[in-house]
Amino acid sequence: MKYSAIILLLLSVCISCQTTSKTVAATEISIVPKPSDMVITEGSYLFSKRTKIFVDNENQKPAAKYLSDLFEKAAGYPIFISETKGNATIIFTEDKSIKPEGYHLEISPKKINIKASDAAGYFYGIQTIRQLLPPSIETANSIEKNWSVPSIVINDTPRFSWRGMQMDFSRHFFSIDEVKTFLNYMALYKLNTYHMHLTDDQGWRIEIKKYPLLTEKGAWRVESSHDITCNELAKTDPSFIIDEQHYHNREGQRMYGGFFTQEQIKEIITYAAERQIEVIPEIDMPGHLKSAIDNYPYLSCTNEAGWGELFSSPACLGKETTYEFTKDILAEIVDLFPSKYVHIGGDEVNIESWKKCPLCQKAIKDHHLKNEHELQSFFNRDIETFLNSKGKRLLGWDEIVEGGLSKDGTMMWWRNWAPTMRDIAAKHGNDMIITPCFEYYFDAKHEATPFEKIYQYEPIPENFTKEQAKHILGIQANLWSEMIPNFKRLQFQAFPRFLALAETSWTSKEDKNYDDFQKRMNLQYKRLEALNIQYHIPPVTGLKDKVAFLDKVTIELNAPLEDMVIYYSTDGTTPSKTSKKYTAPLEFSQTTTLNTIAYRGNVASETKAALIEKQNYLESLNITPKTGALQRWTGVKQFKIVDSVALPKNATYQFVTVINLAGNEGIEQLSMVFKGYFYAEAEGLYEFATKSDDGSLLFIGDKMVVDNGGNHSAIEKNGMVALQKGWHPITIKYHEATGGGELSVSFKAPNGEKQVLKGNVIAHD
Repeated sequence: MKYSAIILLLLSVCISCQTTSKTVAATEISIVPKPSDMVITEGSYLFSKRTKIFVDNENQKPAAKYLSDLFEKAAGYPIFISETKGNATIIFTEDKSIKPEGYHLEISPKKINIKASDAAGYFYGIQTIRQLLPPSIETANSIEKNWSVPSIVINDTPRFSWRGMQMDFSRHFFSIDEVKTFLNYMALYKLNTYHMHLTDDQGWRIEIKKYPLLTEKGAWRVESSHDITCNELAKTDPSFIIDEQHYHNREGQRMYGGFFTQEQIKEIITYAAERQIEVIPEIDMPGHLKSAIDNYPYLSCTNEAGWGELFSSPACLGKETTYEFTKDILAEIVDLFPSKYVHIGGDEVNIESWKKCPLCQKAIKDHHLKNEHELQSFFNRDIETFLNSKGKRLLGWDEIVEGGLSKDGTMMWWRNWAPTMRDIAAKHGNDMIITPCFEYYFDAKHEATPFEKIYQYEPIPENFTKEQAKHILGIQANLWSEMIPNFKRLQFQAFPRFLALAETSWTSKEDKNYDDFQKRMNLQYKRLEALNIQYHIPPVTGLKDKVAFLDKVTIELNAPLEDMVIYYSTDGTTPSKTSKKYTAPLEFSQTTTLNTIAYRGNVASETKAALIEKQNYLESLNITPKTGALQRWTGVKQFKIVDSVALPKNATYQFVTVINLAGNEGIEQLSMVFKGYFYAEAEGLYEFATKSDDGSLLFIGDKMVVDNGGNHSAIEKNGMVALQKGWHPITIKYHEATGGGELSVSFKAPNGEKQVLKGNVIAHD
């Protein structure tokens, strides 16, 4: 009897090691992307050293190994994999009825069952378990003891088959270890397509054995304009410091660069495949090819590398050597990459050089083409035929549509200002990936492309039929690296926007809910911290860019996220945790510059600054102008930035009733000046705002009220001014650099609501 009692006691101890009765509330669970269907049940499952996984086919082993490796790194012990059920408590089961990449996950206090029909489904089931585990599962040698997951039943399938992220290696390079780290982020959030932008004007980043100069020389550069800008920004923001590991002494010079050998590319592909991620190579052609033309100058129309007005001179499409060169490169690329697609770029080609080239003009004539756009399409189709012969499909940016697109060509739509490219592709039945500049370019400033904007964006246009919608394979975000000189800065640009993209790519439109997502994000931030990700948090709210006051003013600040502490300075210094801590509203009676920052643990927000300006009323004019319109002057290719925009002596004007780009959409180097009068209906403080891509400036008389200068994505800036009742001169200057473009102006009267600047409050002579 004594021995029986001991055995029973040992059995109960063993069972308690494997199970726990704690039931978890829904508010304690954060899974991103949100599953299709989820039910929480009673109790929870506890992992221990005795936990075993049962697998019965090869498709299940990568997912099982991934879970085992997670535990070995964090808990110090692996989860052993068994090919017999025995005493295994994590059971993998094949279920052919489940759609590709989908999974069924059932967790009870005694067992975990994972069902799927393919390797990806099992893997995503494990990633869900990973997110149900404590965030410390992401930390090596964790001190965590309670490795439990809630009892739950989940059925889950993705919305889109293409759930992508892109990294640009040409402008600034990243190491193979950083690539692997990024692939792990993608795996966690169920993204499955990794687009490697490997070549561009600023550097060639992949070994091509037939053309060794591409990496011997083309992978290295002296300081570029992007490097100069980053170094200047780094004087006040260390996140812009260029990664020293990519500097080398070459030929007696300190040069920046690097490249992946073909063996390293194979290593990346294998690592990605183990995480159910397909690697897509991009080799830009026929434009963005300067790093190749620098070393093989016979490729250009003039036998030398160079620049046009905005973009580099492309390869000559009247020379057979161009076709031979690009196919030689692609032959090595298709042998390296098992992916179905090869991306050839095709964007931002300087066709002006082809207009001047007799060989290109002869090619247009010989092949009965209409123009240079059709010449590029002729090249694209020739390259596509070559890729098809190798079992691959051509992929390119939406410019490839302009001269005609073959039935099998696949397009990445990026130009918000060129929706017709998307519509033409849909009409012709071409597949496409949605990656719009205004929403999914994660190199943009967070204020231009905020977290909520990404989450709320719906990638399938309302006017698409069900048949056309089938051709949208999915979505992708891009991390162009001009202003991303190190991996920490890349993290800052990508996160937490990365998670908003992941949810849109996986979760159905009907199941998405921003408020619910924000609640789950409060828990996800802890996981990002465990992963040592330098994520972005929004700046302090409650603060205008310029605050006007007459006698004194009270400023109330708010933290944008939970568990945040605000610090501020008024002496011109950048605030930190050693600055004054905000505890109550601040009162000002003199003009002051207020700088604020918020911390969530050790993660800091961007600094938010405001000019708190004591003003006197600007006097109104004794005039009776014609109401309802302003005068607008328009110029093209006269200025490069809004601060330089000035009216010519003999300016000619149009009358416009609203301030926007109507009739001038998509024009590069566009400048505008709007002038006239604004009516202040009552004496008081008025707030104005401009939202623009690129820069805009708003003046009342000679006083700048809104400074939204610089070339940037669409950003709203605001400012206040004290006005007497009556008419006041108003001027708005605008400049667009690269052909995107957005402009709107609003105002808010004292005690009024924000409204568009139009109607009877504007006037002209």
